[in-house]
Amino acid sequence: MYINLDVLSITNGNTQIADTEFGRMKIEKKEAGKLKLLTGRIIATDPILLYDDECFSEQVKPGTYTVNIYVGKAGKRKKQTVAAEVRFNDSEAVKWKMALLKGESAKGFGRDEFMGYEVENGLACFMDEKVMEMLDIMSEEELKDYEAKVKEAVRKSDDSCADITMDKKSSLNMIVFASGWNEGTFPTYYGFDKNNKLSRLVTDFMVIEK
Repeated sequence: MYINLDVLSITNGNTQIADTEFGRMKIEKKEAGKLKLLTGRIIATDPILLYDDECFSEQVKPGTYTVNIYVGKAGKRKKQTVAAEVRFNDSEAVKWKMALLKGESAKGFGRDEFMGYEVENGLACFMDEKVMEMLDIMSEEELKDYEAKVKEAVRKSDDSCADITMDKKSSLNMIVFASGWNEGTFPTYYGFDKNNKLSRLVTDFMVIEK
């Protein structure tokens, strides 16, 4: 199974400088927003493509959680999002497991094999399952307005991320962020602390080579 511990350990504050194919990269943690989880069932996907519309198998306690992105810049290239996380507690993650959908299994995966979500628009996001239910019933015109809202909000952000309110009454939202070198399929991992409690959910955008 593919797992890049050098990237995942960044969320423990262990790395500030990393090597990429474009040179040395200084990495900074940025808060992208607070994610409201009404059901505790999390979906990670391209917010425009909306292809991977199932939640991960691990359900968390409903609540509001911080979403951080880890942003780096190498040479004269623009900033890249190295990883994005939903932080459930501040304990150090000491064990990692690939986040899969219900019914999926990592058994039998080769060293460099993984399951992940597809990105085609250079953007990824975390959302509660209830938000996807809202998107599923939007009209074509409503989806067009939604897509324009997402792209404009990200464009205005210095760190290419945005907190998009989907329902004011319930405070349901999604946190959107740029996805590494833009397009690709990216793996997500559960991080567990020393007490085996879920500490974070992290997408590796594969900017840093294993």
